[in-house]
Amino acid sequence: MKEQGEDTSEAPGAAEGTRSRPGTGTWASRRVRGVTLRRVLCGLGVAVAGTAAMVAITVPLNASGDDGDRARSAPPGSSADPSGGTGNSDAPGTVAPVDPPAKRGVGTDQLTPDEEERARALALGQDRAARSTSEDVRGRTGAPQYLRVELLEDPDGGFGSSTADRRAEVSYYDYGDDTLVRKTVDLSTGEVTSSARTSGAQPPPTRQEAAEAAAVLLRSPAGAGLRQDYRAATDRQLTDADQLTVRGMMYRAPAGATGQAAQCGEHRCMTLFTRVRGGPWIDTRYLVVDLSDRVAFRVR
Repeated sequence: MKEQGEDTSEAPGAAEGTRSRPGTGTWASRRVRGVTLRRVLCGLGVAVAGTAAMVAITVPLNASGDDGDRARSAPPGSSADPSGGTGNSDAPGTVAPVDPPAKRGVGTDQLTPDEEERARALALGQDRAARSTSEDVRGRTGAPQYLRVELLEDPDGGFGSSTADRRAEVSYYDYGDDTLVRKTVDLSTGEVTSSARTSGAQPPPTRQEAAEAAAVLLRSPAGAGLRQDYRAATDRQLTDADQLTVRGMMYRAPAGATGQAAQCGEHRCMTLFTRVRGGPWIDTRYLVVDLSDRVAFRVR
């Protein structure tokens, strides 16, 4: 039995079992709206995720997790801007430039390349006699053969505590008269404070002197054995000292020595340790090169 006023009519076009409710519409229509809403929310989620990914890629993260990158990305002039409002903070990943080497050392610091060059220039700059009569290891006139430059102790036995009192001793060998030349240079004032020549002093040879000794040996009949051993080791001719690795050691004549060897000590003589580049050693210890007379000879 129907109650008076009860509406039992179906909504137009509604399927069976889908009665309408006031203000809600059909179940099908509600389903459509729900699907649409979920799609909209899903799209928004993708968009937000994509934006977050772009931000993560665009803004580099600080490896330590601090706020350094947030400060870099802060607007110029804000409290988080490390540049104080200038906006000139270093970009992420920028490599700081390497400081150039110091031009002057302090105290017991080794001499810098600039100091060595300055000491050498000062040592011969005012010595006109050395420039006109001295000879180097190749017999060329104009300057003695440079050996080395060293930081010199102060007279009280110590080293200077500042750049203002650093001194250097520059050593040369004058092949013109077989003398060792030592000059003391005050690097702060640019003055040569002392100069001395010594006969019979033979400090260790330099690489340039050892290379020149090898060249003299190769041009000498005394180098025939070296050339033969080189050919046996490499099946190639030895024509240039650059084909060898060479080390030199000063040679002094033993008591009772005669002939050319007797000059060694007063002359600058050396024995050589030679090696095929990248190959075996060749025994040349029995050969001596007199660089003062530019001759080579056998001592046994």
